[in-house]
Amino acid sequence: MRFSADIEVEVFSFDVDGTLVSKRFTDAVWLRGIPELYAKKEGLSFDDARRIVKREYEKVGEENINWYKIDYWLRKFGLETTAEELFMRYRNEVHIYEEVEHVLSVLKEAGYELIISSNAAREFIDFQIAPIKGFFSHIFSATSDFGEVKKSNSFYTRVCRILDVRPQNVVHIGDHWVFDFLNPRAIGINAYFLDRSGDEIKRGQNKDTNDYIISNLADII
Repeated sequence: MRFSADIEVEVFSFDVDGTLVSKRFTDAVWLRGIPELYAKKEGLSFDDARRIVKREYEKVGEENINWYKIDYWLRKFGLETTAEELFMRYRNEVHIYEEVEHVLSVLKEAGYELIISSNAAREFIDFQIAPIKGFFSHIFSATSDFGEVKKSNSFYTRVCRILDVRPQNVVHIGDHWVFDFLNPRAIGINAYFLDRSGDEIKRGQNKDTNDYIISNLADII
């Protein structure tokens, strides 16, 4: 990794979906589970139910905190199930990327504090990272903990204040160019953009950021 000589890294922060785990589980819950239950309730085909459900998602929109609340949607569609029951139905879709545990082990043994900084709701985070949860000292959800719909500059500032650490002493890794890379960098965090797709869309756009684009979490060690 590339740091200035006067930077002493103390904390490694990780996004969740697309970084530690694949997006298969969340996609299954939102785009299969809820439409399937709604289809059964209303006597609709799955395709018709999914169109209706997606239309309702779009009406609420990503800028509304309710977008991220699974219980809100279960109530809205009148579905007689709990989030836990729905999650259990798709538990086999949870996929922790193969290099994750090794990377976390190496960093933990080296004495770094490991945290999660995610936009996902806490119930989604907790369910998906259950096998590796012990590596992390803190789990921060922008939506559940701070009521923010995106990981803004202020989100990262609050995380640093809670941890009592300078942004310059934190490394954050995630797969969203704005919320995991540009925003934390704006307050001084050493952020890395994780591009698992390998298409390296962002490479070449700015030569100063090329050293901070990685394709696998193992690249940071």
